[in-house]
Amino acid sequence: MVASKAYDIFNAELSTTGLEIITPETIWDVSKAEIPIWVKKFGGHAVVKIPYSNAGQGVYTIVNEQELENFMNQEFHYERFIVQSLIGNYNWSSTGSKGKLYHVGTMPSSKGNAYVADIRMMVSATDEGILPLAIYARRAEKPLQDTLEAGARSWDILGTNLSIKNEDGSWGSDANRLLMMDRRDFNKMGIGVDDLIDAYIQTVLSMIAIDQMANTLFNSKNKFKMRLFRSLDDDQALIDEILL
Repeated sequence: MVASKAYDIFNAELSTTGLEIITPETIWDVSKAEIPIWVKKFGGHAVVKIPYSNAGQGVYTIVNEQELENFMNQEFHYERFIVQSLIGNYNWSSTGSKGKLYHVGTMPSSKGNAYVADIRMMVSATDEGILPLAIYARRAEKPLQDTLEAGARSWDILGTNLSIKNEDGSWGSDANRLLMMDRRDFNKMGIGVDDLIDAYIQTVLSMIAIDQMANTLFNSKNKFKMRLFRSLDDDQALIDEILL
């Protein structure tokens, strides 16, 4: 939640430079009761996130009434959500203020299947500047489809996280969908040097935006500004968990 606002604030600073942190259209501070309204606003296709989760947990892709109903029937500990435009196949992506964004997928397999995939770049601050450390990619479990079959889960087509929660509560990883940036897997991505440069720039800008927001949340005596934080994320369930 706070990172999303940090991106917008930093984008305002960058407005005259030609640089921008590119994100889906994002609605902040949404109560559960408001979610169907925002899903409708995005044309019935949206992504709903619990803002404090990671590893693909707490992310819900919604492309039809059944998936929306399944989400609304769940109970949640937190009170605030993020709703974002959904980027899927051209035939079932959200239509936002910037138009429609959609996945083209990986290079087709021998069976003609293309998959949604992401690129993750890791960087580190050094005396010589922010330098790239590593890069990898992940693909979704099922191939990208022009139309969704009745009963199909959109998450299987769009979700690229590799984390798996086992029955005993422990975590595992679906390494079969990991794409290493060696010659074989890199060629599957259908990207070039320009795309890698874009990934580096997006990663660096995001890192700077979050660092600046983190600095803003502490005063000159290095004390956390709880009042400012609450103005950014007034979710009482989260506030109760913060120990100072």
